[in-house]
Amino acid sequence: MSISPFRRFARAALVGVLAVSPLTAAASAQAAERTVTVAEGTNLAVTVSPRDGTVVFDLQGQLFSIPREGGDATPVGDDRLDPFWPVFSPDGRELAIQSYADGMFHIAVVAPDGSAVRQLTFGEHDDLQPAWSPDGTKIAFSSDRAGRAEIWTVDVRSGETRQITRGGAPKSQPTWAPDGGSIAYAAGFTIDSVDLATGAVRTVVPAAKAFLGAPSWSPDGRTLAFLRSGAEGRTLMVSESGTVRQVGTYTDVFPFPARWLSAHELIYGANGRIAVSDTLTGAAREVPFSATFTLDRDRYQRKAHDFDSRKPRQARGIAGPALSPDGRAVVFKALNDLWLLPIGDKPRRLTHDQFSEWDPVWSPDGKSIAYASDKAGTEDLYVLDVASGQEKRATSLPGAEVSPAWSPDGKKLAFEDQEGGLFTVDLAGGAVTRVLKPLTTPGRPSWSPDGKFLTLTVSAGQRNQILLVDVTAGTSRTIEPSPYGSVSTRGDDGPVWSPDGHWLAFSQDSVITLLPVDATGAPTGPSRRVTDEASDAPSWSGDSKTLLYLHNGTLRLTTVDGDAPRDVPLDLTFAQDQPTGGLVIHAGRLWDGRHREARTDVDIIVVGNRVKRIEPHREDRQRAGWQFVDASKLTVTPGLVDMHNHQEMQAKFFGDRQGRLLLSYGITTTRSTGDPAYRALEDREALTSGDRIGPRFFMTGEMLEGSRVSWEFARPVRDERQLTLEMSRARELGYDVIKTYQRFRNDWQAEVTEQAHEFGVPTTSHYLYPAVSHGVDMKEHLAGPSRWGFGFSHEGSLSGPYEDVIQLAARGGMPFSSTLFSSSSLLADDPAMVTDPRLRALYTGTQQQALHAKLLCAQGKGPCGFLDGTPERARKDVDVIKRLLAAGGVVLAGTDAPLDSTAVGLHLNLRSMAKYGVDPFQVLQSATLLSARQLGVERDLGSVEEGKLADLVFTEGDASHDVNRLMDVRMVVKNGKLHTVDELTAPFRTPPPGASK
Repeated sequence: MSISPFRRFARAALVGVLAVSPLTAAASAQAAERTVTVAEGTNLAVTVSPRDGTVVFDLQGQLFSIPREGGDATPVGDDRLDPFWPVFSPDGRELAIQSYADGMFHIAVVAPDGSAVRQLTFGEHDDLQPAWSPDGTKIAFSSDRAGRAEIWTVDVRSGETRQITRGGAPKSQPTWAPDGGSIAYAAGFTIDSVDLATGAVRTVVPAAKAFLGAPSWSPDGRTLAFLRSGAEGRTLMVSESGTVRQVGTYTDVFPFPARWLSAHELIYGANGRIAVSDTLTGAAREVPFSATFTLDRDRYQRKAHDFDSRKPRQARGIAGPALSPDGRAVVFKALNDLWLLPIGDKPRRLTHDQFSEWDPVWSPDGKSIAYASDKAGTEDLYVLDVASGQEKRATSLPGAEVSPAWSPDGKKLAFEDQEGGLFTVDLAGGAVTRVLKPLTTPGRPSWSPDGKFLTLTVSAGQRNQILLVDVTAGTSRTIEPSPYGSVSTRGDDGPVWSPDGHWLAFSQDSVITLLPVDATGAPTGPSRRVTDEASDAPSWSGDSKTLLYLHNGTLRLTTVDGDAPRDVPLDLTFAQDQPTGGLVIHAGRLWDGRHREARTDVDIIVVGNRVKRIEPHREDRQRAGWQFVDASKLTVTPGLVDMHNHQEMQAKFFGDRQGRLLLSYGITTTRSTGDPAYRALEDREALTSGDRIGPRFFMTGEMLEGSRVSWEFARPVRDERQLTLEMSRARELGYDVIKTYQRFRNDWQAEVTEQAHEFGVPTTSHYLYPAVSHGVDMKEHLAGPSRWGFGFSHEGSLSGPYEDVIQLAARGGMPFSSTLFSSSSLLADDPAMVTDPRLRALYTGTQQQALHAKLLCAQGKGPCGFLDGTPERARKDVDVIKRLLAAGGVVLAGTDAPLDSTAVGLHLNLRSMAKYGVDPFQVLQSATLLSARQLGVERDLGSVEEGKLADLVFTEGDASHDVNRLMDVRMVVKNGKLHTVDELTAPFRTPPPGASK
């Protein structure tokens, strides 16, 4: 097999690192091959050859073929074709598919044996759901190439495309009438048809109280088969002469067109099977199949974690650096404080407290720094005089104010609130003016030199585009950073307006890019790159000649002309925070995480940060030099792990409260599944050094995404050159995991996994297959959103997953995270959870309101949100978990917080599993020992055993048998340090002195 350009670049980049890596050739990743054979499929699509009756079906994104009567399946093509919606040509010589092989959905044709792949459509569009014309010369498809979903056709020989429909409801899932004169399609609640000669549109199937889709004309053109999705499930229907009736008894018909075997016989996927139904007699049969997957599961040496050394480490978590107007100093956040670095000198702390500071920015005259801090309870803006150290508070609104930006005259700050609204505050009088209503997680604002405009990054058209805001008029417009391009992230990556007004600087494709603009921000020419290495967080000098940026944890300077970069030396180190004393903990009950039954009346002796001994309790122990902890009426368990958390997503608004909240609920370890890289690294280093209170943090950077992006913590990747940069960032910043997201290509996912394993780091994604075949370590969610949207998943259908999912996950050794949003329905069982004193002290007002809304939903007293669940949904979700566990699979407790309720969500996940039938022992291990094993730290974490790290939770009741008692936390030990819940909540139970909120 030829080596991809990415592979060659990445190999070259790794040479220097591997020279000093603990990995050896013998310990490098080695593939362990496994085979898994299944006879059921989840959301499989079926098509039949008109030549010989061969059945081809898409199972887990892999095409298989079987004889018409069924049997052992033969793979068609390899698993990187990423096919979808297969359909045979009228002559049976080719299959049309919707393929994602190149990073966008395009229409392609392939021979029935998987050879001779030929792509028909191209460009930065999604072309979906192919349907052959009766004469085989054209393929109809749905596409967004006109800005919305319309029906198009492509000529199979010439590749010429033609738009067929215009206006009205979005259109999808076309089917060609047998006479070739019209195309029917789904239009939401109706099925319509367009006459190709006249353009006239008529409704074929009128609206009903259900969604209609996947139409398919019979060979004689008299009958239209389609799917109806409603409360009864998804059923197969036919419409003939205005009469609509159901075909077959299946209620989980998979969302693809049924294919006609004759004028009255249909073949389709449903309830895990390939079904055939006769529309005249009602007779039904199934076509049996047996499909075998071959999986390569890597064995590799995991990254080493040193939890004990006090050796100084270089701080690389530099968040939001800003170059001073004179170009002589840098201000930034690191180790939970703000720092001032005179270039060529040593840094000094500007703040030194437990609170959280964010987004430092220089005033135009270089004399002051504005920043956000939660020192008064929630995030407010402050202005610090650099020379005197004196500061004043600039805002005191309810909620949070973040992302300050100085106006050119130094009289105002622009800022954003917790909802994404854009404001200005007059520094002299304190008047606050709203500029724009809330946006979806925008980037930080930057002023034009004349003070008339603000620019920031926003989500628009599934890309990170540049918003230009007229401050006086309150109007805005978006521009592309380049055709179909995105700013790298909606965070610290710009755009930043140059002081002379000629440029917008931002990171795009992970390098610093300059866009020439006029006084209004309108582009005056194409953008150009000024760096060629992984580059983030640009800021300007006052003369608009110099740019500061971050390269893999190092501050660098370049010029507007793109001169060779030079390092800004930063001598800033930290050491792990390690206790020096010892604890003697008298535990009334100890569930150690490894054994089913708890031990009683024991002493846990902790020396430094590790458990030294566990012995029967003795009243006569020597007390001198020890801290004694009376937990004789409590149960001690290992610290809990949240395996799916976006810890930086609301960190600006949480501030110092987030870590305290997690610990107060017994969560001593979190694992990120996508966060802004430098903010995540700063968090991990601050927690490690003890400068911030909170759990251990296994971090990652932005999720690696395709060219279309939704979340602010995803990073769009457009080519192999950039992918090499992403791997350099992951390696040099020391990621603990790499996550690839929805629209990331399958072949790139395989390459990333191989590279990550070479430096000991696991990968994860939202996909089971082919990820499990390519060594990806874990899957997030039982059935999460995918590149096909929220409404479809290869891992779940209306009736849940079938045996293909269960067996591939269990026998393939791919753990799933739980992320049971449906578990919020359990709030109705214990409404007091919502008024817990910990939440009153440590949740933001917005979070308290959101959790209360979930309670009202669970009680049937209020509307339910998109992610809220029902008891029935929770029961079904846990049934999937039970099936996975019964098959030998692994499910790990995770929440997707803060999309779900931070801290509370983990306990709801655990309670939901226990309530609906998972063994409490398995429930507890999902958040302790099994999670530690997946993190690669089972020797140090996950259980209470001699020699392991002292991460302990103290609860009322017997949590080893009653999972509900896990929430009754009284104390927690993290890394050998004892914290009581009262101590953790104290700073925020009463507003700090001088606070007005």
